[in-house]
Amino acid sequence: MLKNYLKDFLLINSKQLSKHDTHTFQRSALKIMLVCGFVSTWGIVLHNTWYATQEGNTAALIVNGFYLIGSILPFLFKKISPKVTARYCLFMIASSGLVFATTLKNEHVLEVGLILMYVLPTIASLFFSYKYAIYASLLNLLTLAVILTNSRINILPTVDITLPFSGQYAHILIFMAFNVALPFAVSRIFFTLESNSKHMQSLYRRLNHNYALYEEIFEHTGTPTLLCNRHGKILKANREAKELLDKGSCHPIENSMINSWMSPLGKTSSGHYFWESNSTECSLKLSPDVHLELHRSNLTTHGHYVLHLQNITHLKALKLALVNTQETNSRIVRFDALTKFANHGHFCAEVNKRLSVPNQMGTGAMFIIRISQFKLLNKRYGKDQANRILLAFAKSLQNKMSDQSIIGRLRGVKFACFVPLSHTYFIQRNLSSLILSILPEQLKIKDDLLTMQYQIGVTYFPADGESAEDLLEHCEMALEYTSEAERISYFDHELEEKLFEEHQLGMELNAAIKRNDVRIWLQPQVSPSGQIVSFEALARWQKRDGSFVSPMVFIHIAETLGLLPQLAENLLRELVSILQVWHREKINTPVAFNLAGQELMNDSFFALLMSMNADYSWLSDMLELEITETSEVMTHPLIHKRLKALSQYGFSIAIDDFGTGQASLGQLVDIPANILKIDRRFIAPLPDDARHLDIVQSTIQLANSLNMKVIAEGIETKEQANLLISLGCHTLQGYYYGKPTPSTEWTDNNHAKAKELRMVY
Repeated sequence: MLKNYLKDFLLINSKQLSKHDTHTFQRSALKIMLVCGFVSTWGIVLHNTWYATQEGNTAALIVNGFYLIGSILPFLFKKISPKVTARYCLFMIASSGLVFATTLKNEHVLEVGLILMYVLPTIASLFFSYKYAIYASLLNLLTLAVILTNSRINILPTVDITLPFSGQYAHILIFMAFNVALPFAVSRIFFTLESNSKHMQSLYRRLNHNYALYEEIFEHTGTPTLLCNRHGKILKANREAKELLDKGSCHPIENSMINSWMSPLGKTSSGHYFWESNSTECSLKLSPDVHLELHRSNLTTHGHYVLHLQNITHLKALKLALVNTQETNSRIVRFDALTKFANHGHFCAEVNKRLSVPNQMGTGAMFIIRISQFKLLNKRYGKDQANRILLAFAKSLQNKMSDQSIIGRLRGVKFACFVPLSHTYFIQRNLSSLILSILPEQLKIKDDLLTMQYQIGVTYFPADGESAEDLLEHCEMALEYTSEAERISYFDHELEEKLFEEHQLGMELNAAIKRNDVRIWLQPQVSPSGQIVSFEALARWQKRDGSFVSPMVFIHIAETLGLLPQLAENLLRELVSILQVWHREKINTPVAFNLAGQELMNDSFFALLMSMNADYSWLSDMLELEITETSEVMTHPLIHKRLKALSQYGFSIAIDDFGTGQASLGQLVDIPANILKIDRRFIAPLPDDARHLDIVQSTIQLANSLNMKVIAEGIETKEQANLLISLGCHTLQGYYYGKPTPSTEWTDNNHAKAKELRMVY
């Protein structure tokens, strides 16, 4: 316990020895000397005090008391700094030595004083500067003179104090001073110096290791790096920086100025060099096409800059390519690739921008142009040639439109135009003339000169809408009501309500077809003698509320919505099931089934028809096919091909509504028909209208010359019937002979009525 306490007090335990600061080893040395001085002083003083008391020597007791108190004081003031304590000790030693050497007559006491004086330089050098040690040594020259001359310096009056053991005391002090206090104190200092030396060597090794590590990091950052001062002088450059900047130059990089190697692109901050900016784009002076990005880092300890260089030449090239790509994509997004007109979205944006400018737009017109026969042109000439037609149309349109107009291609063969109008064109007739004047009547493709046909839907701004989207929507509605006779249709709000009703009806029709609510009705066709020779199957739709929808209405809606193939498939299955029973019951009365052309274009429906013909060998004798000649697709080569195939399989083919559709005489050549049906519009004026009578008579003669059977429909009076019989009509049909009735009327009671084959009056 005592050993550990002394180590802690003298600051020589392992924890204190590991400290390398001057303050610690000075305190430790001072404490060692104080303890030695305290022990020797108290031992001498106590011993001498006992003898002085025996002899009644008052002066000795006073001196002893002074030294007892003086040796205790340094231990009482622990918070006082070591230098203050060291000064106190120097003062006590120097004053005691001087007093002993100059005032005491005893030779041994003189020796004690001289010994104390010799200790002064050592203590001064331990706790103060070397200068104070020299001063103490110079002072001791006097002490040496005293010893050599064996004389006293009589500065103060001498005192004769007899110390019975002064010789022993002198030897004790010499022993404690030179064998204990000074050796231990100096050893403590030497130990500290040695420890400091080892510590410095360790720090030096670590410093060298860190320097090598930092050097390696600097050289292998993977980024060209420069170290420069605030003035732009390059202090150090790694290998990547040298390879990037050198470019074959013979000038050294280090100790050169950074602005001799690179130039900033753009402006730098006011009052700053470009290398002082956080990030600067530069170009190499030796290779101006090489672009660098300079990033600065501060080294606050030295005030230098670490500059990282990044070669962004390829990034600049990529950025340029990206900008070009974005511009291209922007054009793709906003413009049509073929015609370079604005697409739907950009067209609306441009029109809305024009409409939003206050007081600029008075009124205007929006119209959609649809090229009518483009699908057929596409089939005939192919996609590439058809695109040339579109491009030629677009160039012609652009040349004829004013600079104030906005043109766009919506999709496919639809083009939209917005033009500002004067009051002259508020009259629809004038506006129609203006629109027709800007549309090319003919376009040349290869060696052919094509006559162009258009459908146009027109709206007025602001009467029909205040935005481009509203105007386009109303143009689309108007476009739906164009016809062969009326190529230009103007939007009105009644038309909007009608379209809404048709839309609702279309949804109901779609559901009705899925439920198979559209059923077959049969109307008899009779011979001149009145005998029922065949029927025509007619589609009738009775809604759930009991009301009927006109076939003219729902057939048109079905054709528009593409529902005809599914509707025809449902009706065909129903009709074949009836004919299957009739064939079994020997009711050999054929039934005519209407096709509008869209069904024959449908692969699924045509496959069903051919499959049924294969399953029922008698079907071609019992099922006649009526082709509605008014359908535009009837001129399609695929229709002609499939009709020829059906004719070869034995089906009778009739041309329905002859004389009202597309190229009637041409159809007689292209379609392998053996029946000709005269439309009711030619029958209705008979027998009073001579012109219609001539048409009917010519048609019957034409059919006879082609060995075709003639059916006249729409007969409502006996006079009409007798006239047509006299003209040589083979088969008659109309309300006069019988109205269309549900197929169940002919199939109920085990098909009793069908077996009778009687007329309905």
